Amino acid sequence: MPEVAYTLPDFLIIGAPKSGTWWLASRMKKHPQVFLARGEHSGEVKYFTKYFHKPLSYYSNLFKNAGDRIKGEKSPHYCTLSECRIQFIRDQMPNVRLILILRDPIERDWSEALVALLRDTDRRFEQLGETEVTDMLNKVRLKYSTVLNNWSKFFGEDQFHVCFFDDVKKNPESLLRNVFRHIGVDTQIDYQQLGLHEVVNRGMRIPLRPPYRDYLCETYVSEIETLHQRFGDKVLPWMASHS
Repeated sequence: MPEVAYTLPDFLIIGAPKSGTWWLASRMKKHPQVFLARGEHSGEVKYFTKYFHKPLSYYSNLFKNAGDRIKGEKSPHYCTLSECRIQFIRDQMPNVRLILILRDPIERDWSEALVALLRDTDRRFEQLGETEVTDMLNKVRLKYSTVLNNWSKFFGEDQFHVCFFDDVKKNPESLLRNVFRHIGVDTQIDYQQLGLHEVVNRGMRIPLRPPYRDYLCETYVSEIETLHQRFGDKVLPWMASHS
């Protein structure tokens, strides 16, 4: 039997959660040469995490209306995929482009923990016990160095584009220009039409409390140092804010 010809993405926004992926995807989809697939129940497709039990034809069907546009999807928990899932993606999409946004891991963990503890349960912060908060911080912990190592086992460095959450506010046009260059679409566009400074999916504005800040700082001190060796000045704000 002849092999089935699937329509699969040219790029994946693989994460990280609570690091500006909603902002990035919502800006990218305004580019006339970009097609962003949407899931059935939310803006995130989540095929390789939540819906992997469905056939690949289901995933392919999400991109059928892309036409000649560069097509992709955003599912920020893809960054935590197991190596066997990453291998599957490599087998099916050997030339796919990958986009990863990194945020100060201490702020990122706090933001994701708050969503899990409060927004998804309709409680107030004052109702939470310290052990419950700490347990959630452990649950959502994400080591970028592990993410990069896992994906780099299967994809070349030229297929990766790493950008930084800080540039969403500081240098949004430059961030988008580099992403568009990475996926191969026109970079000479009117960036003001993309809504560069629009706030998307605003986080919960509860300050990081001292006991949890101290705990996270201790957890991530060596990780941030490792990332500084790899990314240099881009990581300096993380080091300065927690020194």
